[in-house]
Amino acid sequence: MKRKRPATEPMGGDILTRPFLFLSLLVLIAVALLGFRFIYGLGEATNLNNGYPWGLWVVLDIHITAAIGCGGYVLAVVLYVMNKGEFHTLLRPALVGSTFAYTLANLAAFVDIGRWWNFYQIALPWNINLNSVMFEIAICMFLYMIVLWIELIPSALDHFGLQKHHDKYNRFLFIIVALGIVLPTMHQSGLGAIIVVAGEKISPLWQTPWISFLFLMTAIILGFAIVIFEGALTVLGLGRRLELHLYRRLAKVGRWTILAYLVVRFGDLIYRDALGAITETPWRMWMFLVENALYIMPLAILMHPRWRGNARMLFFSAVCLLLGAAVLRFNALIVGFNPPAGYTYFPSVIEILVSVGLLAVEIVGFTYIVKRFPILPPRKKTVAPGSLPPAPGATAA
Repeated sequence: MKRKRPATEPMGGDILTRPFLFLSLLVLIAVALLGFRFIYGLGEATNLNNGYPWGLWVVLDIHITAAIGCGGYVLAVVLYVMNKGEFHTLLRPALVGSTFAYTLANLAAFVDIGRWWNFYQIALPWNINLNSVMFEIAICMFLYMIVLWIELIPSALDHFGLQKHHDKYNRFLFIIVALGIVLPTMHQSGLGAIIVVAGEKISPLWQTPWISFLFLMTAIILGFAIVIFEGALTVLGLGRRLELHLYRRLAKVGRWTILAYLVVRFGDLIYRDALGAITETPWRMWMFLVENALYIMPLAILMHPRWRGNARMLFFSAVCLLLGAAVLRFNALIVGFNPPAGYTYFPSVIEILVSVGLLAVEIVGFTYIVKRFPILPPRKKTVAPGSLPPAPGATAA
């Protein structure tokens, strides 16, 4: 499993830029509001009620953020299971994004606990319920967060001039890689199992025995998408070169995953005769159509060799897939949820600002790490920040 490590370098540059300072301000606002939440409770800080037990923090900051963090998971499968070593140059940036995403997802889970001072009891053996999907999700997400931080150790060793310790680290690499593949596979499907537990409270459009599989599949799709998306951002925002040949190859694998997802998605709806539920409400109908259009459009692009070889079309496909996975989870947990009569939900200002602040933490952390630690490939070629270099007009991947 020992591989030649690709050359990496810190991006360098100023840390305290205007965008960095603005995002840091959003983080400080979120921290202050979290203090309010922990002092006065969920009831005062959120618009959750007896009809809606989960809201923005569960959907966005746990379900969606954890799925966004699957870039490292997907690349680990591609690198170490499919033995595609040429993708190693993309691994470190993906791991940084995944690490911050899962750290924030775990933090959001802690924030959403009603009696947060009892959080430690989940680890007490006599309190463990092995039949609880919530326990499986909590433990696997927490352990995977630790694994991701461990996977960043090589970057820290390079940063502090301790390259001689790489061999010691590599002795345990197979264990780290195995955990890094098994744990997200378990909890991403487990996040879908929450829908199954909700039973008839979820619309038939999203209540299906296949929902765990669908959540796992879309997390894998999102993993491909976020790697391409982050790659494009390093060009648009940081002026780095675009590894277009690698992203095209990822897109070739990702398109078949999208196709398999859509076949299972609509095959299940047809088999259960559940497509009629699309007429339940206009809101659900339009959200269902938007959700699936966000998968069908990228599939059409990625199936076309000329479009697949274009950097802008790849970026557009990645954005659509990111939104598609997010909308699926939003639909399954919020749009498709049937509360008792008289209950409604819209997130409070505190919920929104805390979510924005958590997102800002990820951007601030990613920016700091890539500027100070050897994460990105050497600057062999750069482009002006804010511009995306065009790919050749016709390139078969």
